[in-house]
Amino acid sequence: MYSIKAITSLTGLTAETLRAWERRYACIMPERNSTGRRFYSQQDLEKLTLLVNLTRKGHPIGKLAALDSQQLQDFQKQVAVQPATESSPLLAQIIDSLKHYRIERCEQLLKKALIAAEPLDYARDILLPALQSVGELWHDGKLNIAQEHMFSSCIKRIVLSMVNNLHHHSKNNPGMLFATPSGDPHEFGILVSCLIAANQGYNCYYLGADLPAKDIVEACQHLKPDVIVMGLVKTPPEQVTIDELQLIVDAVNGEATKVWLGGSGAYFYYQQLQKGLISNCELITDIDHFNAKAQQQQLSN
Repeated sequence: MYSIKAITSLTGLTAETLRAWERRYACIMPERNSTGRRFYSQQDLEKLTLLVNLTRKGHPIGKLAALDSQQLQDFQKQVAVQPATESSPLLAQIIDSLKHYRIERCEQLLKKALIAAEPLDYARDILLPALQSVGELWHDGKLNIAQEHMFSSCIKRIVLSMVNNLHHHSKNNPGMLFATPSGDPHEFGILVSCLIAANQGYNCYYLGADLPAKDIVEACQHLKPDVIVMGLVKTPPEQVTIDELQLIVDAVNGEATKVWLGGSGAYFYYQQLQKGLISNCELITDIDHFNAKAQQQQLSN
């Protein structure tokens, strides 16, 4: 039997995400002792490891949670050889439209899906898988750079429009600042996080990607956000990114401002380069974890 501390250490999940998965999706049912402490079996560990691997590749936890370990293993083998466009009818339509340069059709499909989904579900189950699939198709030479850029611009327009519609600035609201440091131009993690934060009532300050540390620090000095949300996708991060990130973390160390790091590069940075990282800096493992942490932060203000 494994404690929750052992499970989080072995899988890379945070305790918050693990509890959110249990509560919302009932993906596992740990045993409890007489004092109510959770204990996990070897089967629980195996299933959670599979779930972590698949969700990090963009597959939504909501569609995986009910599968047992064998089914998850079969699914993992299946998606390893399955074309990206077969994963959902909506995604297939989006990719087909993009291949024919029908970006207005892409936008229609994405906006139609938005009507039927809450922001968290929309980000997790539609936007992130679509971005991942388009990126993979570009990498495989099945989409060109112009098509990939058109799609990225479409996503950014839609998300920022949603953020503007949800955002109602108030001095009573907690604040979040979103950016990526120099050397990392990938902004969609912070973009969808900004959407989730706006939906929760945060004052959102979206700075964008590939910013010098000194500019991010200066913005924080004026805006005084409760949380700085930083995305790092490149794995491993470039040295300039690591150096710039460290400047930001050091600048706010000892203050009330927290730093949340997300993305595969952040995981690498956190695990390999910054063991014993200072207490105001935390790793965010996925969009559900970000949602849970943002809710927790709201309650602590």
